[in-house]
Amino acid sequence: MVIIPGTDMYLGLSGVERNRDPLPENVVFLNQIHSSRIVVSPAGGEDADGMVMSRGSGYPALRVADCLPVFALWDDYIGAAHAGWRGLSKGIMENLLQAVDQPLRWLILGPCICSRCYAVGDLVSRAVASGDPTGLLEHPEGRIDLRGSAVRRARKVSGEKFQLINIDECTLESAGLYSYRGNETAERNFLWLAEIERGEHIRQLNSEVECVSPERRKN
Repeated sequence: MVIIPGTDMYLGLSGVERNRDPLPENVVFLNQIHSSRIVVSPAGGEDADGMVMSRGSGYPALRVADCLPVFALWDDYIGAAHAGWRGLSKGIMENLLQAVDQPLRWLILGPCICSRCYAVGDLVSRAVASGDPTGLLEHPEGRIDLRGSAVRRARKVSGEKFQLINIDECTLESAGLYSYRGNETAERNFLWLAEIERGEHIRQLNSEVECVSPERRKN
């Protein structure tokens, strides 16, 4: 569990057996299809990879193995996006952040495959670079940085004033997380953004959690 500072929200994670937070009630999952489609006020089960809902109407949740889970927090809304290379290249970050006409307060990035491990071919590299504000410049040669590309796209859409939480844990390298590239598992890590219940036990993920303020946020 990672607490979002200054809010009543937390990011929950359910990975392998030894690394699980309890899944709360009122979580909403989509039928993720590696698209850029965003659903507003989802009922659950829609063919899409992102959602936005009013605060108090439910909790957005994602299933991921190596793709990047992204959560967004505004004054009156919360949202989530399943941002793999296909989603990023199709504009899912831009679609998520443009769906709400309020300043973005928090952007929360969960565990994903890291840029050291994510070796890809030219087709994938070019697809991701096509909408990245810096193209391939910030991606290691022969690899892509899902996390960095998502942040750059968010800054282009929402400016520099939002706060960032970056859970810099690699799904391929971590024994506590499922990874499709690791063993082609059909299992998925579940992540969600929800309100903290009164008296709930608070802990952090066994990983580096970086909370970045606007004053020190630089690539």
